[in-house]
Amino acid sequence: MEQIREKYAERDVEVLSMYVREPHAGEIGFRQYADHRNYNHKMSYACELVESKGLQIPILVDGMDQQHHEILGNLPNIAYVVYKWGKVEYTATWLDAAATDEVLAELVTGDDPSRPVKKTIETAQLGTAI
Repeated sequence: MEQIREKYAERDVEVLSMYVREPHAGEIGFRQYADHRNYNHKMSYACELVESKGLQIPILVDGMDQQHHEILGNLPNIAYVVYKWGKVEYTATWLDAAATDEVLAELVTGDDPSRPVKKTIETAQLGTAI
């Protein structure tokens, strides 16, 4: 999603991610991570994620009650493209960065046909999760 953020930085597009819960707490490869004990603990994991991945996109951190994640569907890697007037233009139950890129290219080209945008990011270069 960092590549999409960079690609659309000059086109009135905001890319955000929401950290909701530790999806693999205690599992093989993630044994150092536990379920969140409190909000500060959750924030520390979110900060570690940003640091370890070198993320530039803003990361929203849901509350301990997971209220926002519940409203959005409670799936592990949901994607939404919301038009600037608040209309949901695209949803995916699993983030597909290439499909998101196509939707954004259509929207920003429609907003300003004098500056068309084509899907130019190679799918193989896109990560599908933060």
